[in-house]
Amino acid sequence: MNNVFAKALKKIVDILNREEIDYMLVGGFAVSYHNRARTTNDIDIVLQIYPSHVKQILKYFPEWKIFEESFMDNVDKGILFNITDFETGIRYDFISYRDSDYGWAAFKRREEIEFFDVKCYVCTKEDLIISKMMWHNITPSDKQLEDLKFLLLDQDLNLEYIKYWIFKLNIKTHGLLES
Repeated sequence: MNNVFAKALKKIVDILNREEIDYMLVGGFAVSYHNRARTTNDIDIVLQIYPSHVKQILKYFPEWKIFEESFMDNVDKGILFNITDFETGIRYDFISYRDSDYGWAAFKRREEIEFFDVKCYVCTKEDLIISKMMWHNITPSDKQLEDLKFLLLDQDLNLEYIKYWIFKLNIKTHGLLES
């Protein structure tokens, strides 16, 4: 396995499976899976995680053990924490699953796929669109907009699902869903 992303993905998926922590890939890595080649320097992962799970993850990354308490606090508050895998140079952004109607719906819809010859879970295109719109409203970015424009080209999208959650969550679409 020469590809550094493939190696990093396999490593983290193996860890999460071994520790029985449910997850799904999101962000730029998920966009890449959904056929838009683009650069990213991290792997964003939504985890169904409790503070106690941090210890389970860090046993595979002992150099980060000194931040255990801080990471546990972040998980408790629902805040992202990240670590860099010094073996691969790839950063893992761990995003705490948000217990909400939408969070549950998105997690329930995740897809088991094979990416870089690694069997793993990824969010659907529809949920990737919704999350990217949320992120774009928090931190406007050309990269988010380009990802959104690309993802919205798919003729097989469940637009009813997207529009339902956009409305329910009161997300600004910046004209991207207008016909």
